[in-house]
Amino acid sequence: MSLRALRHFVVVAEELHMHRAAERLHIAQPALSQQIKQLEQRLGVVLFSRANRRLTLTAAGEAFLHKTRLALEMADQAVLDAQRTARGEQGRLHLGYVSSAMYDSKLPGLLRRLRADWPGIELSLVQGDVQMLYEALLDLRLDIAIIRAPLASPPDALVVRPFVREKLCLALYQQHPLAGVGALNLASLRTDNWISLDDPQGTGLEQVFMDACRVAGFTPQVAQRINDVTSMISLVSAGVGVALVPLSARALRLDNVVYIDLQDRLAESELSMVYHRHIRSAVVRKVISLLNTAER
Repeated sequence: MSLRALRHFVVVAEELHMHRAAERLHIAQPALSQQIKQLEQRLGVVLFSRANRRLTLTAAGEAFLHKTRLALEMADQAVLDAQRTARGEQGRLHLGYVSSAMYDSKLPGLLRRLRADWPGIELSLVQGDVQMLYEALLDLRLDIAIIRAPLASPPDALVVRPFVREKLCLALYQQHPLAGVGALNLASLRTDNWISLDDPQGTGLEQVFMDACRVAGFTPQVAQRINDVTSMISLVSAGVGVALVPLSARALRLDNVVYIDLQDRLAESELSMVYHRHIRSAVVRKVISLLNTAER
């Protein structure tokens, strides 16, 4: 039973006149009449009453018309869904990120654009550390991840692209003797307790911090390692220690925390976009393109 035959049945049911239905469908009336008879034979029911040279729907015809319209609507929607999915206008995107990726405006801005321009794309967001995000990408549980560099020897199956570069600053509690200074170098805090991210060895903001302290000529006294930047700054607020954080973290306006510019000429911190070489859908390809071309 073809969709064409079902569409022809609906037109005949709407017109209740074989000649008008044939004109509307741009086919010969005998061919249309034969098609309706074949449909009735296929179903084993009479769809139309032809008494007194008038065409009316039988009870079976009424029931079949209702379900046929629904079936045709679903078929039309299936075609649209397939076309939109092929164009990357709908589907699901699994996006992972380290906590500090949300402080910079670029990633939230792109998420807003996706929701506004392509409401058919369903976003599944996962926050995690570098190791967890790596594993999820390799297992194809994530499509894209935004991870803070440096990245320790990413697997060959993953592609790494620059996403955002930003400067670093210091987070101090207000009672700190140097909290009122306009700018500081790292060495001036060599005797302080520090809060650091607990990233896997050789990766992420912890490695940036350790490298910066080494260049400044000291080994930091790490009082606490923590899993996300928000918790780091909360511990600074509590007076547990000081921290080196991305400049975008200034968006976190916590009580008892001041942000101080750095005098040191440190390498900028970089967020990277990481995705599997095997791109599974047009949605993922579209979002990768957006992330690559978006303005800072």
